Amino acid sequence: MNPTISIFDTNVLIQVVANLKVAQTFLLDGFFPNIVESDTQYVSIDVDVGKRRMSPFVSPLVEGKLVEARRIQTNVFEPPYIKDKRAPDLMRPVRRMLGERIAGGEMINGGAPMTAGERMEANLVFELADQVDMLKRRQEWMAAQALVTGKLTVSGDGFPTSTIDFQRDPSLTIVETGTGLWDAAGTVANPTNSVREWSVQMLKASGAQITDLIFTNSPYNALIKDDEVKNAILNSAIRANEDARLMQGPVAAPGAVLMGYWGTYRVWLYNDWYVDDDNKELPMIPDGTVLAVSDQLNGSRAYGAIKDPALGYVATAYAPKSWMQEDPAQRFLMMQSAPLVIPSRVNACLAATVTSSAA
Repeated sequence: MNPTISIFDTNVLIQVVANLKVAQTFLLDGFFPNIVESDTQYVSIDVDVGKRRMSPFVSPLVEGKLVEARRIQTNVFEPPYIKDKRAPDLMRPVRRMLGERIAGGEMINGGAPMTAGERMEANLVFELADQVDMLKRRQEWMAAQALVTGKLTVSGDGFPTSTIDFQRDPSLTIVETGTGLWDAAGTVANPTNSVREWSVQMLKASGAQITDLIFTNSPYNALIKDDEVKNAILNSAIRANEDARLMQGPVAAPGAVLMGYWGTYRVWLYNDWYVDDDNKELPMIPDGTVLAVSDQLNGSRAYGAIKDPALGYVATAYAPKSWMQEDPAQRFLMMQSAPLVIPSRVNACLAATVTSSAA
């Protein structure tokens, strides 16, 4: 071993420190379980358009009243396209891999030393896994945008900025101001009443019931400071009832952590971030926001056809491909996908900005 290298240097340590900033998919997995793969550039979602109609009164001596059949609405969307293209470092296969002993010894988990070909294959697997991870994070971002705004705005190279509007009822996007904010000085807000009003608004707009409240940090801090909520937590502890069992101590975890139950609602604390096109790290859900969501949202992860003749315009969630350039020698790796996250029953979610604090 090179005598100038200390055994305490990072590159000598046998422990491999893996990246912990992997994509979290709480919103996707919780509220967008359906997978739709289209063999065209469009995806279609059928929605049962229900109205609270009643049967008509008619005299038995006259002809029956003609009633319109229950209507099914088909929403057609064109998903944005993703092409993640990479040129892996050509020299990586002849250099030590992450976790491989200095001077090319065996891997930290034992076994024979790696050959250059094995390193190349391992590097391609590493890059492919990173591409899939980035695609998951993009879809979690889409889910967050759809739930927060009821819309999705996308832009990219050769792709004009466009907005996909899922047509959520405007009453389900709430912005509190002044003393209506939960953390305002002299606030007149009552979180219990607010959530009760939200549940009625959603029930009226969609017929769906709130099952989950997803808090960002400052609204949750304001919630557990509210006297009515504190009393509910205390009474629940004393009487062993189910009114409020909420965690009050400091907690943070990747994605969402279940903080307890409030009435019939599951209460979550959500923390996740992404890096935008300007290389700024931003929260998936802006601090100050509370999402009220129903498990009847029936969301879908839809995928348009892969627009690549070499792959036969296949209908799949994502399609990796790899090829070699001869001179200068270079391997390329590309991941293609046409994803769109769709809140099929869009009025089964509500977003409220209730605090002025920013994380």
